[in-house]
Amino acid sequence: MMATTTTTAEVLSKQKATAELYGRVGRRRNSNRNLIVVLFLISMLMALQTTSVSGLRCFTCTYLQEYTDNSCVVDANSTRITNCSKKYCTIMRQESLKPSGKVISFIRDCLDKPLYLNAVKTDSTFKTFYRSCTTDFCNDSDGRTAATNTDPNFGASVNMIIKGKRH
Repeated sequence: MMATTTTTAEVLSKQKATAELYGRVGRRRNSNRNLIVVLFLISMLMALQTTSVSGLRCFTCTYLQEYTDNSCVVDANSTRITNCSKKYCTIMRQESLKPSGKVISFIRDCLDKPLYLNAVKTDSTFKTFYRSCTTDFCNDSDGRTAATNTDPNFGASVNMIIKGKRH
């Protein structure tokens, strides 16, 4: 057997080399961790952005009796589609009473708080239909019939009755 003798300088040199090697690996691991964290944060931000963009989709258009194009009234699919940040897709249809049934104005839109959820209001000149619904493209009707997919709690907080003791 051969005896090997190592000097202090050689031991220190090997320790220094080993420390440098582990330092580089450690830095690479930290670098990789940082990269993973950054990629994760970017993917989360992209997911949040996608979520906020994809809201309720509604048909949106306006018709007035002076317009020659009545596609807003008769064909919702030919109108603009809007990604709404609102709660309801809506229709407001206003007809004259004389001559009966003539469309004076018609609006497909999206709103947070419609004036009326589903109502028909008549005055001395007009009959106005208000329709609201809560699913994608649900405002595709002619506005004469009530929407079936509405929020049953609409307006409940305004007229809430809370039972309790009488004082």
